[in-house]
Amino acid sequence: MTPWRWWAGHVGEESYDIAEEASREAVIAAAERELGPGDTFEIIEARSSEAAEYEGSDFVPFLRTRNHEIRTVGQVE
Repeated sequence: MTPWRWWAGHVGEESYDIAEEASREAVIAAAERELGPGDTFEIIEARSSEAAEYEGSDFVPFLRTRNHEIRTVGQVE
């Protein structure tokens, strides 16, 4: 299992393919660079599988998740 990492994805989709970063702040910043003002996105802290069966795969499942949020580009804390 991988260490905890932060992921960003489009709301309602099963993949988190916008960004992956080591911190919450970094994944928010990366997602906001990729999206436009007012766009919504999801972030989640997750640990992924390192099983050999997923090597080279386009999809690797999360084994553990925590700290899920839906955010809007430009949202003030």
